[in-house]
Amino acid sequence: MQEPTLPSVQERLLKGIQAQQAGELQQAEAIYLEILAEYPEQADALHLLGTVSQALGELELAASLIESAIEQNPQVALYHHNLGVVYESLGQLENALSCYQKSLQLNPQALTSAFQASKLLLNLRRSEEAIPLLNSLLGHHPSQSGIPLAEVHLYLAIACRDQGEHSVALSHLEQALILDPDLAQARWFYHLYLPAVYQNEQELEYFRSRFIKHLDILIEETPLETQEQQKTALSASGLGTNHYLQYQGFNDIELQRKYANFVQSIVKACYPEWSSPPPPRSRSKGDPIRVGFLSDSMRACSYSRLSLGWVKYLNAHLNADLSTNQANPDRIDRKFKIFAYHVDPKTDFMTELYRQYADTFRHIPAGLEAVATQVLQDQLDVLVYLEIGLSPLILQLASLRLAPVQCSTWAHPVTSGLSTIDYFLSSDLMEPDNGQEHYSETLIRLPHLGTCFEKPALPKQNRYRTDFGLRKDAVVYLTCQYLGKYLPQYDYLFAAIAKRVPTAQFVFLALPNRAIAEKFRQRLANVFSAYELSLDKHCLILPQLDYEAYLDLNRCADVMLDSYGWSGGITTLEAIAMGLPVITCPGKLMRGRHTYAMLKRMGLTALIAPDLSSYEDLAIQLGSNPEFRHHMATQIQQRRDLLFEDQECVTALGHFLQQVLTLPRLETGGFSLLAPHSLKPQGIHGVQGIAKYPIP
Repeated sequence: MQEPTLPSVQERLLKGIQAQQAGELQQAEAIYLEILAEYPEQADALHLLGTVSQALGELELAASLIESAIEQNPQVALYHHNLGVVYESLGQLENALSCYQKSLQLNPQALTSAFQASKLLLNLRRSEEAIPLLNSLLGHHPSQSGIPLAEVHLYLAIACRDQGEHSVALSHLEQALILDPDLAQARWFYHLYLPAVYQNEQELEYFRSRFIKHLDILIEETPLETQEQQKTALSASGLGTNHYLQYQGFNDIELQRKYANFVQSIVKACYPEWSSPPPPRSRSKGDPIRVGFLSDSMRACSYSRLSLGWVKYLNAHLNADLSTNQANPDRIDRKFKIFAYHVDPKTDFMTELYRQYADTFRHIPAGLEAVATQVLQDQLDVLVYLEIGLSPLILQLASLRLAPVQCSTWAHPVTSGLSTIDYFLSSDLMEPDNGQEHYSETLIRLPHLGTCFEKPALPKQNRYRTDFGLRKDAVVYLTCQYLGKYLPQYDYLFAAIAKRVPTAQFVFLALPNRAIAEKFRQRLANVFSAYELSLDKHCLILPQLDYEAYLDLNRCADVMLDSYGWSGGITTLEAIAMGLPVITCPGKLMRGRHTYAMLKRMGLTALIAPDLSSYEDLAIQLGSNPEFRHHMATQIQQRRDLLFEDQECVTALGHFLQQVLTLPRLETGGFSLLAPHSLKPQGIHGVQGIAKYPIP
């Protein structure tokens, strides 16, 4: 092979770069291809052609080209950085992080790589690793690094909040706003700041009052007159949601309405054409109802597991001969055409199950406009958001009117507060009598738990008490909820139980992370000290576990203590699947009544305490009386199947979906329920303005 004349190649590369910078991508592509036709292993040409492919949206090709460049010359930091950019666009965050870290290793002055790596670490919930990287950037002037210091302070605030360092986080936000008063993301984060875990009741009350005050300030300070202001506000609202507010344990319907209306006003200002309800689709006889299920969690997480049974069984349970239809699925008279929309880049085996069970599956990780456009093109009759309130993208989408009827579900057990969401699909057993007071939507009480949850497969046990650091002689109380569910005013319960059950050992998990777990541990230490008890003897906080290890931990426990105020959902279902006795004290809101509903469904009211004093006594009785504990475990094993694959609620959901399209239209674009007596022939009954859907 003829040796290249270096100036000739470099001159052509320079022309390609100039064309690329001018936006003439096809010309640049042609130049790089010409070089590679002569010199197939020319690393710079491979790399630059990869960057062109990335700009054209050909991400797989871009990754392949830059990987080839690195094979030819692995010592160029820029190659690794740009491969990281491509991997990040592909949603391969771990691979992207490795590339940025390699770039930094090769060139410690690759400040952009440090910045990108720190943001990825935050996305991957590894904020403790992001903090030193971000701090290192503060010593460089923006003219040197090209990185705005205000943004560095913003991301440091996010990292410090994740670590439970609230005063430091707020200080970083104040500094960010001094450096750049127009940095909308910092302004939103500052005004809506809430911790994940509180050290005491006073801190909780302070941050609640602060949130109420600053929400009003933020609304007042957010102009929406110009397109630029609207886009800025939309971007800022995408930083996060107010979901930490619900962990405080209050009925937040008015705050939810105010916050949701604020976000909705921003989204509507940006997309006025999608704010009015689409006209109902003209349906001929026998035309299936088009139902969409939309989420960013159609992957291995709790929200997807709660809703998968709806997608799986919805058609099968509205036919005259169910057994025949199950045996011959091609003969099913389909009442519904089911669409599933997964809007997050990450996919896994659970995503494939949604793909398998839906008639039409769409993976749209391209953002709000792409999702909204596709949903409208599909002309749905009903759109069900599987959860509203955790993801800012889902909240923004739900602020639009993409279908004539729109619903939310108890997967996130809090009202959306949105005027565009007509119905809240909940559980009859979970809701208190006054449940409608907690929702801006019309409350729909589906039978039993309202969810068709697959019974967990139980692998062989591989870990035992010693593997987890549990004492063999201990009465092990499993207390494994997200730590934000444990409010400080109820910490005394653990110490009070330990005082009367000397061998008690409480097991927590470090959720969301080790730093928050250490803050929580300090909180418990104060309580146990007041009771003259050893925290180390009675409390163990384990790191996050993989699924099989978590199931083994359930096997090692004697009792599960449900959290008060925000109950366990899937954690309780899994404990019951393992035969573990669970005790609960129901709260006033639905989110504090999940375990209560499960025990009621099984008829095990002996495990339900009417108040916290009785809860304490019941925990002590189970810990002190092995015979009673064994009896309750046996009862759970005999009755647990009532909670799993409960397809009655799917049938009721189907009847609701059929009925809701016949209801008269409101001016707001929602639907009103008919008078209760007019629905009774179809097996649907109204109770205190709440729609209740039993099996006909």
